[in-house]
Amino acid sequence: MSPVSTDIPVIDLSGTPYEMGLAHGRAMKDAIRDFAASIATVHQANNPFLKADHESLAAYCLRNLGFLEAFSPDLVQEMRGIAEGAGLPFMDILHLNCFLELEDLRAPGLGGRALPDALWGCTTMNVMADASADGRPCLAQTYDMERYYQKYLCLLCIKPEKGPEALVVSFAGILGLNGLNSAGVALVINKVAATDARPGVIYPFIVRKALAARRIGDALGAVIFSSRATGIIYQLAGAGVAFCAETSASRYKLLDITGAMAHTNHYLSERMRAFETPHWLSHGGSMVRKQVAQAFLDAHHGRLDPELLKELSRNHVNHPRCICAHGFPGEDEKTAFHTVFAVVMDPAAGWLDLCRGNPCENSYRRFRLESGAA
Repeated sequence: MSPVSTDIPVIDLSGTPYEMGLAHGRAMKDAIRDFAASIATVHQANNPFLKADHESLAAYCLRNLGFLEAFSPDLVQEMRGIAEGAGLPFMDILHLNCFLELEDLRAPGLGGRALPDALWGCTTMNVMADASADGRPCLAQTYDMERYYQKYLCLLCIKPEKGPEALVVSFAGILGLNGLNSAGVALVINKVAATDARPGVIYPFIVRKALAARRIGDALGAVIFSSRATGIIYQLAGAGVAFCAETSASRYKLLDITGAMAHTNHYLSERMRAFETPHWLSHGGSMVRKQVAQAFLDAHHGRLDPELLKELSRNHVNHPRCICAHGFPGEDEKTAFHTVFAVVMDPAAGWLDLCRGNPCENSYRRFRLESGAA
């Protein structure tokens, strides 16, 4: 397979929340409209039991709106700005931002038994100062979704009226997937299909509220003290401390990090394992990626740096269900899970290296906060 284009749209957002959304919507109008028109077909392709069309899925997402307005009215206004800029109904933008929560609708109650050959997911790495080569903490992630999502990749350079600046990796029309801010706070994630999924605060809202925090404790609070809609593992770093928060919709557990922590798409703690959808990852790929990544981090303790994390991001053990994930040959983009991007972050220095597509085939490009980090 030939390398994909390394061009990544960079969108500068500033002003009020609505103004930032308007700029986002205008800058990515064509991509957002295409994304909104086709997103329902991805959920349908991955779930033969799901008969819902675009309109019914979008209406389903409206159940989250009251929670979102209570959690962050500013981010709701930003979504309204995106809708205006893209010339779409607000409901369509809400639908896009619920993309990960809608995975919980895939064969509800059946888990991986309905999709034995499909889902796997992301690998995250959280390196504390004592495990790094130069005393600088760093975070990394391979972000694995259906290949369909890759064409919507973008980077948001956010300069709000108040609060820290941020670099946020995202898809067109979505508020944010992961990133870092000028206060030295950074965040990456893993999806878990929790059995207590419900209407609530969706993941892009939690990401953005965490990355609007000036203190790592406030960022952690946005993650663990929110009325979450679904299960996500959040890895955070900043101010010399790091956290791995396993969350479901209603519960959370903070894992101990010794040096460096790798996480994938299954719960590690006994408390949270009770909320894991049975057989969702029935092929065991998540367990393989966890062991491979953690062994790599442990073997390089005290020598870990961004280049070593990039090396790990290219790992193919258990191919194609590996850290650098690839769909099966000939598989349609709507069902082929692969690494749509990979990112390595230095939160204290205020930069991230971003690779579009598989890092085994494509190069990383560095982006910096203009103001630098605290």
